[in-house]
Amino acid sequence: MTRQLRATAVATAAMAILVPTLMSHPARADEHTDEIKGLAFNPDQITVRAGDSVTWVNHDSDRHHLQGDGFESNDLPNNATFTVEFPSPGEIIYHCTIHTYMEGKVVVLNPDGSTPPSTVGEPEAPPAPSTTTSSTRPPGPLDGVPVEPPSTSPAPPGGH
Repeated sequence: MTRQLRATAVATAAMAILVPTLMSHPARADEHTDEIKGLAFNPDQITVRAGDSVTWVNHDSDRHHLQGDGFESNDLPNNATFTVEFPSPGEIIYHCTIHTYMEGKVVVLNPDGSTPPSTVGEPEAPPAPSTTTSSTRPPGPLDGVPVEPPSTSPAPPGGH
């Protein structure tokens, strides 16, 4: 093999090894498990990334029926599973419709694991001005009622 051909073969092999490791790969979605046992969700709060899925597994002898914002299961008998993919960041509260005291929460982070911006704690906008007449004042120009100019006649003698 000539020196140039050997150098080309080595360079090609190096590229075949290095290029796939240097290229960025999209984040792989993870699968999480939440067990239903003792008439409770275990854990009752689970944190995932956008694109991940959660599978609930019923280990109780009782049936359960999950309902949350954007999803609802069928009745889940013992050892049944129910899986939901969470594509967008946010907080999803869910509960069992049969055992209404059973509640849980899925916290969905951004795909990179960062916390999405929150509007919690931000000041509310001031209320819009009222366009109705207040019952604590008489109607006036703001209500479309003309105001009569004050009288310019002199006061009667003796102040009466």
